[in-house]
Amino acid sequence: MGKWGVLGATVALARAAVTIKVWQEVERLPATQVDAGPVTVVVPARDEEHTIDRCLTGLRRQDHADLRIVVVDDASTDRTAEIVRRHASEDPRVRLVSSSGPPSGWAGKVHALHVGTADADTDWLLFVDADTEAAPDLVGRLLAGARRDDLDLVSTSGRGAKPSAGWWLLLPPVNQLLFETTTVDGRRGMALAVGHCILVRRAAYERAGGWAAIAGSRADDVGFATLVRDTGGRTRYVDGADSLVTSGLDTFGGTWASMRKSMVAGTSLYAKGPASAFLSLGSTGLAHIAYGVVPVVTALRGSKRGMLAWLGQSLAEWIFLRRSRQPQPAAVLAPLAYVTFGVLSLDAAWRALRGTTKWKGRDVRG
Repeated sequence: MGKWGVLGATVALARAAVTIKVWQEVERLPATQVDAGPVTVVVPARDEEHTIDRCLTGLRRQDHADLRIVVVDDASTDRTAEIVRRHASEDPRVRLVSSSGPPSGWAGKVHALHVGTADADTDWLLFVDADTEAAPDLVGRLLAGARRDDLDLVSTSGRGAKPSAGWWLLLPPVNQLLFETTTVDGRRGMALAVGHCILVRRAAYERAGGWAAIAGSRADDVGFATLVRDTGGRTRYVDGADSLVTSGLDTFGGTWASMRKSMVAGTSLYAKGPASAFLSLGSTGLAHIAYGVVPVVTALRGSKRGMLAWLGQSLAEWIFLRRSRQPQPAAVLAPLAYVTFGVLSLDAAWRALRGTTKWKGRDVRG
């Protein structure tokens, strides 16, 4: 195991160095707000009766003066529409739009986002998930970030509403892999964005072709930001987690399902088909399982290199937990996190092979 210990330590420290460097590039949103005119907020909602009330309450409390809030009820079967109607009766800025679901060739969330922008005539569009809750300064700070860096698209993820195993065991490896395959300012490769919250200039949105340009894709974050970048827009992922909370990742099961969907969607951006995606995600899974197991095995056998590899993995996880406002001692579980992420990747590989997604312009049904 000696050579594996050396390799594991080298890779772990190198990946930790990359993660630390990228987090240094992730700028925090300005503390002050700006008013850049009217903003249309679009919230896609399918069976969100447990979260939509908090989401709309947070949006209605925004400091930003001119806000239009459009909720797209995407064929919900619960009380989502009823709750939205109550908010609309209390606040004329809130409007409910009903959708019977996506037509053939469209992904569900992407279609709901498209429907929500149909009548938007404001200079800025803000897309937020129904399971988020915004602090009163979120919109103003996003606009300030866009003005500061002359951006056409600004995106941030939310912090967890409460600590959970998903944030400790799944999100750190996902975060690290995202940093290795995207760039926070879109300079190369794919442009990083997170679907929790995306603010985009309407002119850039229209120039990119809007959501219709990626109708069948489930990559409504990285795919959309990359499209905006490729059509001349300036994009940036920022740290605005102190103004946005997400409850969609509060449980381990919820985090697992969300990350699996994102992995399949992200792989569909470059894979040539289900078999290609299966091999890509499967190899990623096996590699991460080995990556997590080797440091523990070698460390337990008394290897200093194994301990060094464990330290490198924990260092990368520690900086993520610190920036995402999660308990930092959980970083010691880093090897377990990589093994867990490896199993998730294998699950995603199986879903990519048997599920429904879009491969190079055509729907594939497993």
